[in-house]
Amino acid sequence: MILISRIIIEGFRSIRQAVIEPLADFTSLAGLNNSGKSNVLRALNAFFNDETDPGQLVDVDTDFYRPDLRKKRRKRIRVELTFNLPDQFRFRKGLEGVQQILGGQTFSIAKEWVRGPVLPTYFLNGSVLELQDRQRLNQFLQLIKYRYVPNRVLPTELIRNEHRSLRDVLVRRLAQRAKSNGKAFAAIRDTSTRMIASLTRRFQEACPGEGTVSLATPTSWHDLAFAFGYRLARGGIEIEDAAQGSGIQSLLMLETLYLIDRDYFQQFGWRQAAIWGIEEPESSLHSSLEARVASYLASVATDQKSRLQVLCTTHSDLVIQYSGRSLLVTHDGKESKFESLDDPRTALDRLSTAGVSRWVHPILFWPLDPIVLVEGPFDREFLEEAFKHIRPRGSVRVVDLAALDPSSGDGGVERMRQYVKENASAIRSRRAGAPIIVVLDWDAASKAEHFSKLVNAASVYKVLAWPSSALNPRAGESFRGVERAHSDRVFEEAIRRGAHIGRKAATSENPGEYIVQAPDYRAVKRILAEITREGLTSDDLNHARPFIERLLQEAAAV
Repeated sequence: MILISRIIIEGFRSIRQAVIEPLADFTSLAGLNNSGKSNVLRALNAFFNDETDPGQLVDVDTDFYRPDLRKKRRKRIRVELTFNLPDQFRFRKGLEGVQQILGGQTFSIAKEWVRGPVLPTYFLNGSVLELQDRQRLNQFLQLIKYRYVPNRVLPTELIRNEHRSLRDVLVRRLAQRAKSNGKAFAAIRDTSTRMIASLTRRFQEACPGEGTVSLATPTSWHDLAFAFGYRLARGGIEIEDAAQGSGIQSLLMLETLYLIDRDYFQQFGWRQAAIWGIEEPESSLHSSLEARVASYLASVATDQKSRLQVLCTTHSDLVIQYSGRSLLVTHDGKESKFESLDDPRTALDRLSTAGVSRWVHPILFWPLDPIVLVEGPFDREFLEEAFKHIRPRGSVRVVDLAALDPSSGDGGVERMRQYVKENASAIRSRRAGAPIIVVLDWDAASKAEHFSKLVNAASVYKVLAWPSSALNPRAGESFRGVERAHSDRVFEEAIRRGAHIGRKAATSENPGEYIVQAPDYRAVKRILAEITREGLTSDDLNHARPFIERLLQEAAAV
């Protein structure tokens, strides 16, 4: 979920003035040590919680832009956020005045601190607010939970600090199940097991052989004054969470925070969203667990039901791969600078050159997810839109050839063949649960067998071609690629927009084909792509659905 789309910071620590945009549902801030990455997360903490670090209030005399700290000039710290409220964001009864002052779904709120006054000045869309309206803005901000997780925090301590919230979750879910003293604690144990079922599953996937996870729940009424923790059971012996490795503790911490925040969304109307600011979530993790954590943060941030936005600082190529947007953070000796990077490939190239992270072969991106490799961007956009209606069971990435190899130009089947052949060893290095699936256009179906022989690794490499049964029978062969899978509605809309698409006369054997002349093909393809990006309906996929379902089955079956 994207709740805030832009951050403006002025006069804060290493940041003289910065406009940080656009933000994604999962945004990574990558840069060398001391470049100023964490100051963005601290600025957000100041905005939402009036603290820079946990327990440390904003202090203009120490938190002002450091190169100008000793200069005799007016010191001012300002943090401004642009909000874009999603449709699922709700205002409870009694907050009509808050909605009225905000004036819509998109608006900016700023807080400004100067020396002297304890409380900051509030701004809405650039205008200063009086006390009454400031109180209404605070009511809005209380609907959002901002969690700042510093790198130096001990995960088990953070979990214990949240024990009251975790206990409240358990009690709410317990509800009326505990009818008597004798059954109460068995009900608590059973409820806690169901409550953390997702955590247990993810933990066992990430750490096979480590045992099972359970909540340390009470066994008597006296125990109800306990601080929650986890126990790891292995070989019949339970081990307290504090005795686990720091990597396992980190995984438990993230799942616990998500469990608490998600439960608040489900059980109460007053908290509507959460924003996490996490410093280096990859710390102390081995590579496979690092990938799990990066994938997990991406999955919970992109799940619209979670109402969660994540920003993190990182040096990890895996976190960068899974984040929806990366920003390169540099320091020129005076101030921090922020540069938005368009895609993971560009981000990793820049960051590896800067010495921030290691270079990764593009074919090894997203090591936990199946990758569907298509010839060009039109194929990718069609499948990405289709996956919104025909949902994969897990995350499946669609990549066009140009994203892996910018020198490939517009793609094409021959360039695809050459790329696969030259990178066969990298493809064989992928894990079995995350294969490369090459998808050829219908007009290259005869080459599928040859493609299959390019990489001798059936567990991580598959080749599929669009079959004629997955194409619109009214789209003639003058449409050479995925365009033949479009519905009549899309073709008619393209004609309405001026696409030079003709129709053959209908006969008893032919319903009247859509046709396009070669000189017009590129322009027609561009209009069809434009319609695709605006959104396809489920009915638009009636022809393509069987093939897409087969494609997803192949991705899940490996």
